[in-house]
Formats: sequence, C-alpha cells, structure tokens
Amino acid sequence: MERSGSAMTFARELWYTVAWSEQIGRSLTPRTIAGDHLVLYRQLSGDVAALSDTCPHRFAPMHLGSLVDDVVQCGYHGLRFDAGGACVHNPHGNGAKPKAARLRRYDVVELDGLVWVWMGAGEPADISTIPRFPELHESSYAFTGAHMMTMDLPIDLIVDNLLDLSHAAYLHPATLGAAQGTKDITSVKKAGNRIQSNRLMPGAPPAFVFQATEAAGPDDIVDYWANMRWDPPGVFSMDAGIVATGGRKEDGRILSSVQIVVPSTEGSSYYFWKMFRNYNEDVPGMTEAIEAAVVQAFSTEDEPMVRAVRDRMAGRNFWDMRPLLLPQDSAAVQARRVMDALIAGEAAGAGDI
Repeated sequence: MERSGSAMTFARELWYTVAWSEQIGRSLTPRTIAGDHLVLYRQLSGDVAALSDTCPHRFAPMHLGSLVDDVVQCGYHGLRFDAGGACVHNPHGNGAKPKAARLRRYDVVELDGLVWVWMGAGEPADISTIPRFPELHESSYAFTGAHMMTMDLPIDLIVDNLLDLSHAAYLHPATLGAAQGTKDITSVKKAGNRIQSNRLMPGAPPAFVFQATEAAGPDDIVDYWANMRWDPPGVFSMDAGIVATGGRKEDGRILSSVQIVVPSTEGSSYYFWKMFRNYNEDVPGMTEAIEAAVVQAFSTEDEPMVRAVRDRMAGRNFWDMRPLLLPQDSAAVQARRVMDALIAGEAAGAGDI
C-alpha cells in the first residue's frame, strides 16, 4: 500500500467516496484517501479505474504521467501499467517486465453519481453496504452543483461538527442557523454502525437560510426539522425542512443535502456536498446564492472554529481530555465509539463488528 505516512490509524475495511462521477474523466486524477495515494481515470469503456499513484521503480507520482488509451505511463521513466495494475511496457533494456513492476488496483463502484473505492486489503464488502442516496435521482428537485472542498482538518472533528446541529444557532446566526434559544426535540438511534439523529424545533421562527431563500418570512412560525443520517466514516444524508406549525412534513419545503467527509491524511479531509430543494426551483440566481451561502458558512464559520478546536487540543486524544458531554453530543459520541470499535476490530483481526 502506498501511504503518505507510517503511523496512521484509519478504518480501512470500508467503501470510501473518492469523487463525484463528473470529476473523473480522461485525465489522471490524484487522491490521497486514508493515507493511500491513488490515481483515478475513466477508461474508454466508461468504467473508472483506481490504481496506486506511486510508481514502484523510483516512486514517482503516476498522475504526473500520461494516459495512453487505458494505460498509465509514468512520467519519469516511461513504464506503463494497465487498469489492472500490471506493467505492460518497459521501454528500457530488453523490455522485460519485472514481477515487482505492479501497481495496486482498487475495486471501484459508481452509485448515485459518486465514485466509491474499497480501501481494505481483503475482498470488498458487498456493494449493498454502501449508503445510498435515492434523493439525488428526484427529478422534481432543484440541485446545486456537485462540490468538493479540501480541509486541513481531521475527519473526527468535522464529523463532530456535523452531528451536533445545535451549534448552528450560535456559529451560523446570519447564514444557516435557527434563532438562538430555540427549543428542540432530539432523538438518536443506532442500528448496526448507522446513526440516525433527528431534531425537531416546533413552533419556531424559520432558520435564516429559509428566510433568505424565500421559503418563509421572518415573522412566520414553523415546525423546523433537521434529521441527519451518518454512516462510517463520514457519510451523511441530511433531511431538513420547514412546514407551517402543525402541518404535515410531506407538505413542507425542504432544503436537504448529501455531505460526505473522507479522511485524506490524519490531519486533512475531503468534503463532498450537494444540496437540493423542492421550492423556488426556477427563481434566477437562487441556486447560486445557496451555494455561496454554504461556502461562506463552511469557510468563514465552521472551518475556523473547528481549526481552533484542533489547535487547542494540540494533538491530545479526545477521550483523554475528558470532555464535558451535553445531551446534544449523543450522536457524535456514538459515532466516535463506532469508529473506535471498527479500528480496534481491524487491528485485532476481528473482522466485522
């Protein structure tokens, strides 16, 4: 395995999101996923190939080379490798291809417009274990673009942030948050390794984002729900919306999202996101305004705060710092325990948890 470091701890027996499908074409795209350097490209057949991004000869990044039909040519000395990882051309000497001239091939699946790669050493888990997003196929919704951000932050702190939506009223008062002091009803359920955290704020003013997108007026009183589904290591489906107080959820206005956090290294992550709504679908500039608000919230509010938390923790273990736990921390705490168990199980060779 080609790693960016030697002392990383990740759960590896998982399918990891590595890209939106539209990001992978006929060029070499690098990713660092859970410490492994990968190179991705779309073959002439349309299938995505994922290989180690490190040439076994002099360790040059393969993505600095070129794509010749479905074969990757190293940009340093010209060795070529096919989509299965085998060396198929050695331009030097008698052209012999050493057995060690091989790249690791990663299993790839495309579902719901996302590219998933199996990072484990053994046989991949059935694709039925991959979290699905049928909402991304709903033709009546208006969608933002498919976005990816890189964050110089560890995945666990980002997951903590996303599973604790009570912070929105204080960190995002003028972008995404509900009014401060809004009372909520929260429930958290765990099924296997999946966590479902549901939050309802009945009879409350609409969150600012619903006002800004003209789903409700500032003086309206609504029932506001924000339900988050989490799967390891950081796969989120957020179901959020408002409806007139006492109304039926199915009659409400939704502004929901797919959000996926993927560890790149121990201290950095990829963040994939797409939002969708069922109102004001054709209002000019509305989708672009939502995208700008999300980018602003994450880049100027979430990211600086999570970075400050990281800096204050100064590399210390979360549990060793004996954090004060509040009721709204239940989902994030359970997610941490799931990840701890997965990592410990893999380390012990225990297989499924």
